[in-house]
Amino acid sequence: MIGVVALAFLLLPLFSGAMVQWLRPDARWMRLLLSFSGAFLLAVVFLHMLPELYEEVGHDIGLWILGGFLLQVVLEFFSHGIEHGHMHATPGKALPFITLASLCLHSFAEGMPFADPSVAGNVPFLAGVLLHKMPMAVALATVLQRSHVGSGRTWMLLVVFALAAPLGIMAGNLVDEGAEGHFLDHMLALAIGMLLHISTTIIFESAPEHRFNAQRFAAVLVGATLGALTMH
Repeated sequence: MIGVVALAFLLLPLFSGAMVQWLRPDARWMRLLLSFSGAFLLAVVFLHMLPELYEEVGHDIGLWILGGFLLQVVLEFFSHGIEHGHMHATPGKALPFITLASLCLHSFAEGMPFADPSVAGNVPFLAGVLLHKMPMAVALATVLQRSHVGSGRTWMLLVVFALAAPLGIMAGNLVDEGAEGHFLDHMLALAIGMLLHISTTIIFESAPEHRFNAQRFAAVLVGATLGALTMH
């Protein structure tokens, strides 16, 4: 199962890059997908992942969740919000290295807890993370395309980004073998903190001028409802 998850994390950014290059997805539909994915992920985290994590590890896990939230604040200072679909680019200007590095670090940290078979086999959480990564990858591919860096370099940078999460899974597995205690639980809490920041930001900032219209409300409602239905 872990191998399948790593393959999904690898292929999704590449698929998104191909979609941007050949299909040019409409920005309105991408904003609706963002709203849906943010609400779905938020519901899964609050109703399923957090209660189980606190029950298994204890209240100290909250420090790791808060740490992940604050880490994402720092990362977005350098990534300019690509994690939640912002596509700011200056035509003809290459994507800054620090932006790609922050996105890769986010993806690497996000992948580490999936070295745990119980997390990799948690279909609702996996679906929520993948749903969030697709608009993120589309935004990155769009920024690269608008930067006019060339098709070959664009694909090279997308491959680098695509490898970050599988490498995180690999690193999580290697470190956990020699670690004591709840290493992967701590990495899950860190990732959850990051995802909490992203999902709440997505819900309120995934449209121009932060306007919350009927379509976005419907997408959020459907996403939250489906997330709630994953409880068992």
